Amino acid sequence: MSWNARRGLLRLGLFLIFQSVTVTVLLSRNNDDVGLEGTTNEEHFEKNYHRLSEHSRDDDNSFLPRILAIVFPQYHQDPLNDLIWGTGFTDWNNLNATPELNRDGIPILRPTELGYYDYAQEEPRRRQGLLAKQYGIDGFIFHHYWFYDKSHPGPTLGRPLENMLLDGYPNISFCLHWCASKWINTWSGAKVNPNFKYPKKNTMQQQFYPDNDEQALKHYHWLRKFFHHPNYIKVDDKPLFMMYEKKPSSISVLQKFQEFAKKDGFPGLYLTVGLMKPHSHLINKNNVNNSEELERSPQRSGFVKGVNIFDKVLNYPKPLAWNHALEIPNWCGKENATRVDEIPGILSSFDNTPRRSVQDAMIWSPGPSEEVLHAFETNLHAALYYESCCFDDKAKKTPDRFLVINSMNEWAEGMALEPSNVYGRKFLEAIRRTKQTLQTRRCQLNDLPE
Repeated sequence: MSWNARRGLLRLGLFLIFQSVTVTVLLSRNNDDVGLEGTTNEEHFEKNYHRLSEHSRDDDNSFLPRILAIVFPQYHQDPLNDLIWGTGFTDWNNLNATPELNRDGIPILRPTELGYYDYAQEEPRRRQGLLAKQYGIDGFIFHHYWFYDKSHPGPTLGRPLENMLLDGYPNISFCLHWCASKWINTWSGAKVNPNFKYPKKNTMQQQFYPDNDEQALKHYHWLRKFFHHPNYIKVDDKPLFMMYEKKPSSISVLQKFQEFAKKDGFPGLYLTVGLMKPHSHLINKNNVNNSEELERSPQRSGFVKGVNIFDKVLNYPKPLAWNHALEIPNWCGKENATRVDEIPGILSSFDNTPRRSVQDAMIWSPGPSEEVLHAFETNLHAALYYESCCFDDKAKKTPDRFLVINSMNEWAEGMALEPSNVYGRKFLEAIRRTKQTLQTRRCQLNDLPE
């Protein structure tokens, strides 16, 4: 039998495996927790998922970029939150104290199937990872907090990640996303612990950056446990390490990390930085009501003092006007098209009423749920199509193609792909539907969401 014939049979087998997994999920829809409560379905899915994922970046599957969802780990007790907000505080406190409706009369997002979990526990992480994989999310981006402040040095909100190394859940590809900013008090909806003393006006936790190797090396030693994990996302064998914002003072630390990584057996780190800017190729300025918002964008590149240490920029999915209107460029698919070094970011929805007063909240997705879902699916299709169809074959299959969704579980800002009282599983269904459409129909623009 020829190699082409054998490869054809392999593809057919993988297709049938995928269909088997899909049927299992669909047939279990009579249970409110589809595929999450029945261990038989879970074991079946896990087994077939790993068989399929061995080939996940080959042939048909490498046609699409990897979809990564941001995960917030703060749903567990942490010493710094205890100090600032009171013992046992988590973001669930903010959500539970919020009225049922926002000021526009729209229900506040609340979790259904996964509930108000303790993210340090194994079970919610296991179920979350399984749910993500069932609907085509390729990996998680975990927010990572590390302070160099002497009053509270080291990792914060890191217990779920450390527990993941012990119990293996969520069992999904992942990377870390360093939120290196200081913490300031912008939560008008929550009351600070009366015994807490601000180190500086309105600053709850300061951030400093070391000028010596010792402190940076301690940080790297914590990170390397994850970099060496088999599920950690790598680009050309380089661990993907993301920065939430461009912090000029952090550049020297990142340069030290690069040196440490090379001594640690890696070719280096693949670094990205989140910037408050629209994607250069996916935005139509005519569809943005406030054009001034585009002009005053403060961070346009990864350069700091003439030096750019970042491999790519993430168009961080913030609740700004340009994220309402992603469009496939009209030159898509033409010869000599050049991809920009940017990662598209997609916002699911946004309403930070739980962290603000009802009147002061920012509501980015104020319409009916059907409109919010349609906008999400349209933007998702545009970004996936752009990465998959706008460039030549060689550029299409590079391993550094990602699409970032904000977020899997930021409940206190109304951003959650996890099942909710408002959207159910519809965000997840939109992801799976859009991926399946593009994998089947490829680069046909008549497949835009209706």
